[in-house]
Amino acid sequence: MAKSLIKDGTLTYVLVMVHGGIGARLIEYYGAPSLLPILVTFVIISIVFHQYFNNLNSLQQKMDEVKHLNDSILTAMAASIDARDPYTHGHSYRVAYWGRELATAIGLSKKEADEVYYGGILHDIGKIGIEDDILNKEGKLSKEEYHKIQQHPVIGYHIVKQAGVFPELLPAIRNHHERVDGKGYPDGLGGTEIPLIARILAISDAFDAMVSDRPYRKGVPVDQALQIIKENAGTQFDAVLAETFVRLVRRYSKEQLEEVFRQSGQINIRLTEGAS
Repeated sequence: MAKSLIKDGTLTYVLVMVHGGIGARLIEYYGAPSLLPILVTFVIISIVFHQYFNNLNSLQQKMDEVKHLNDSILTAMAASIDARDPYTHGHSYRVAYWGRELATAIGLSKKEADEVYYGGILHDIGKIGIEDDILNKEGKLSKEEYHKIQQHPVIGYHIVKQAGVFPELLPAIRNHHERVDGKGYPDGLGGTEIPLIARILAISDAFDAMVSDRPYRKGVPVDQALQIIKENAGTQFDAVLAETFVRLVRRYSKEQLEEVFRQSGQINIRLTEGAS
């Protein structure tokens, strides 16, 4: 309460009014010379407040600089992840974009929605530890290769945890392949045991994976991907989040959808069967 009063200047006005009332009483009882202590006090308070607001503005500038630096670092990390596989170019950006849109649609705060976005940017960072010949393999993965792919959430989790940065994003990195029926990986979590940020990104990740071309298959049309998400609500995906996501994407016009994919460098997207 006091912090907000100081920030918006209300407390300053209150102090001026209080000093004015005290000054009027002093003049009434002791004459004009009695105002001197009040004036000295007011000058001191003015200097203190001036320094406070200068420091506050300087702190805000520093915070903005740090946020910009964090944004740049995260964007660079996402680019380095996607660069290892031309088929997943822009994947992290799109997972982050759709994740933030879904987070906003369910009423999360801007701060929480931004955390979902950054979690999407970093969700596949663990693929840095997976061999290129597995990531880019054309054809079905062997059981051993698939097991290695399943380790990327754990690898990414340990990379970020050991770096000591973005601890709030760790659940997004580790748990975005969990399923609400408990059949996901790496921890076999189920239902609300899965952190909300991970349940959100599980949907946006699966959606982009389905509509994007991969070495071993062509992407499916957007309408078909949404239908698959709808059919798997309550088993693979959180039912409420899945329903919200399907409604959200279906509200996009053809041009708006194309723009989202175009901004991330993905142009071979099909909106409906037979379209490109």
